[in-house]
Amino acid sequence: MKPLQVLGICGSPRKGNSLFLLERALQAARKGATGVEVDSVSLGGRKLAACNSCFWCVTHKGECKVQDDFQELRAKWLQSQVILYSFPVYHMGIPGQLKCFIDRLGQSGGYIYETRVRRLKVIGAITQGKHLYGGQDVALSFIVQHAVLMRCLPVSGEGGISYIGAGGWAFDLREIHAMRNHYKSKDPYAKITVEAAESIGRRAVELAEIIRSGGIAQKEKLAKDPAYLPFLKELE
Repeated sequence: MKPLQVLGICGSPRKGNSLFLLERALQAARKGATGVEVDSVSLGGRKLAACNSCFWCVTHKGECKVQDDFQELRAKWLQSQVILYSFPVYHMGIPGQLKCFIDRLGQSGGYIYETRVRRLKVIGAITQGKHLYGGQDVALSFIVQHAVLMRCLPVSGEGGISYIGAGGWAFDLREIHAMRNHYKSKDPYAKITVEAAESIGRRAVELAEIIRSGGIAQKEKLAKDPAYLPFLKELE
């Protein structure tokens, strides 16, 4: 059986706190299952235009008319069985570049072009705000809704530290490496955040393995429904 493909997406314009937490989650994902291949991309500096609702993708098999970095990222997303998003909270939500990617992804490969496809990918979310109560739950909830709209499965981590995803805070600092520095200094809040991020990575690959095993066991039954064909193709 081919390895699980895990894709980490850093939605921050900087390579700091969000990337640090994503790296910890990906390390845990590697250890969480046998035969895991990890890839990661950072949206910082990428060219990602907003969706202009032209509906070109509807009549062109999901292809987007606007040519930029979206096509490469979409291909990576579709080829992966696990997607881990890590991003800072912007205005009680996700950053603009990440929103542009998800908007276009949803149009070209989600609930409009392929309305019945059950992708069954596992999606995990990691975020950090400037303050302890900085909108982390709101931002994480958006990714949960995104997973459901894409007919995928959101994953939680370990109990109270990551109910719907891993949410930390940057200690009211603007420092690009605040999270890493506080973790190195053995700050208890930073420790919990890192543990939460790691639990998301670990549980995501565990759930993906369970889904894959179930798909193999139910292959003949699922093959009768075209909605599962892309998922079954990944099992080959």
